[in-house]
Amino acid sequence: MKANTTDVSGTISEIIASLEGKISLDDCQTILRDYVLCSDFQYIISNKASVDEIKRIIESQVSGNEVRKEINSVNEKLDDLWRETNKKFTNYALQKDLQSLSAQLDQKADLAEMNEQLENKANKQSVSNALHKKANRADIEVLLSRKVEAVNMFYFVYLRNK
Repeated sequence: MKANTTDVSGTISEIIASLEGKISLDDCQTILRDYVLCSDFQYIISNKASVDEIKRIIESQVSGNEVRKEINSVNEKLDDLWRETNKKFTNYALQKDLQSLSAQLDQKADLAEMNEQLENKANKQSVSNALHKKANRADIEVLLSRKVEAVNMFYFVYLRNK
């Protein structure tokens, strides 16, 4: 089981607090120069951390490489998340694009207005009915040829009477 950075920081803070409350090496040497009694020295040393305690603390600490690996792993996850977020943002429309689209939509005719205008226009059925009522080309050509004959006759009669 690995310790997280909070546990490591807490343990280090405890060690620092514990060591700050202890006598330093210089203080011990000063006391020893003054020929400290063995019982006094043992009392002073008893307040220091034992070798076993220090070994246990060192063994429980996470190595610097493991901490770096954890930090790199978290950084990679953050980078992946950032890339995914940027990909998602590229799929969204920009505010200026939305405003432009909104302006274009405002200029377009609404559905009710278009339906009203279409009601006034001819529909497919009315156009078909109107075309059935109209004369076809052959009928018009026959009528036209009759008119031409009539005009020719009239002109012929007119020229003859003159």
